[in-house]
Amino acid sequence: MKTLVILAVIVTLAAGEILSASANVDYNLNRPLRVGDKITAWGVYNDDTTSKFNLNIMGNNDLYLIHIDFRPYLKNSAGYGPLVLNNKVSGRWQKEVRPTFKYSNFGKGKVFKVQAEVGASDYIVRFNDQVVGKFPKRNSISLAKKAVLKGGSNGFRWIYIELPGDDAGFLRSSELGSVVLRPGSVVSAWGIYATGSAKFSVNLRKANGDYMIHVDFRPPPSENKVVLNSYVSRWQKEIRTALPKFENGKVFRVDIYCGVDRFYIYQNNVQLGATFAYRPGFQLSDIKTIDLHGGSNSFQWVDRRVIQL
Repeated sequence: MKTLVILAVIVTLAAGEILSASANVDYNLNRPLRVGDKITAWGVYNDDTTSKFNLNIMGNNDLYLIHIDFRPYLKNSAGYGPLVLNNKVSGRWQKEVRPTFKYSNFGKGKVFKVQAEVGASDYIVRFNDQVVGKFPKRNSISLAKKAVLKGGSNGFRWIYIELPGDDAGFLRSSELGSVVLRPGSVVSAWGIYATGSAKFSVNLRKANGDYMIHVDFRPPPSENKVVLNSYVSRWQKEIRTALPKFENGKVFRVDIYCGVDRFYIYQNNVQLGATFAYRPGFQLSDIKTIDLHGGSNSFQWVDRRVIQL
C-alpha cells in the first residue's frame, strides 16, 4: 500500500500536460516559453471537404506569434498544396510563409500530429514528427500566453494538446545519460491507443541491448494479454497477466515503479495483475535506455519520462 501512495503522488506531478482538446478553447501556458519548448496537438481527419484548421501560439490582445494553417481545399491533383504560416499583430496579418505540404499525408479517420517547436531564431513545424516548415520569430516568445486550436468541419476534430510543463526531475529522451534509476524511480510513457493495433511495449534496456524488463501489451485479436519478460542473449521465462482496458483514440499512461526488489506496473493508475522481480544479472543502475516499440493502425507513442524521488 505504501508504494501505491508514493506512485499516486508521482503521477500527479507527471500528468496534466496532455489535455483533451477541442477547437476555440484557450489552453493557457504553465510558464513562459523558452527555446526547446514544444506545443503538440493531435486531431482526427475525415476528408478533404473540411474547412481549414490551425494550431496557434497566442498572446494578449489577439496577438498571434505563430499561426500554422492547413488548407486541404487548396491542394492540387498530385495532393500538394500550401501550408500557411503567419503571425498577427494589432489586428493585422503579416507576410505569409507558404511551404509546400503533401495533403495526401492525411488519412480518413486517422489521428495526425502537428507540433511547433521554439527554436533559437524560428519555430520548427512538424507533421507526424517530420519537419514541414520553419517560421521566423517575429515577436518575443515572452509574449506567449496560450495555445489555441481552431477550424475544421465535416467530421474533423481536435482531440488532444500537450503544453510545456515544469521539467524539473523529468527525462524525455530515450537515453538516460547521467540519470541512474534507483528504488523509488518511476518510468512513465504516454501513448494514444488505436483499435486493431499490433502489440506495443515499454522496455528498460542495458547498454548492450539486454532487457531488464519488457512490458509487452498484446491487444485483440492477438492474445489479449500483457507479457512481462527479460532478455539476456535470449528471452527468459514469461509472466502473463490480463490486458487492461484501452479506448480507441484515447491517451493512456504506463508507469513502471522501481521497488526494492521488483517492478510494479500501472496503466492509468491501475496496477497490473503481476509484478516483475529483478532477475539475476541485472541492477537498476544498469539501465541506460527507455525504448517504446510497436503499435499500428494510427497508434502513437507520445512521450516518455523518468521521475526521481
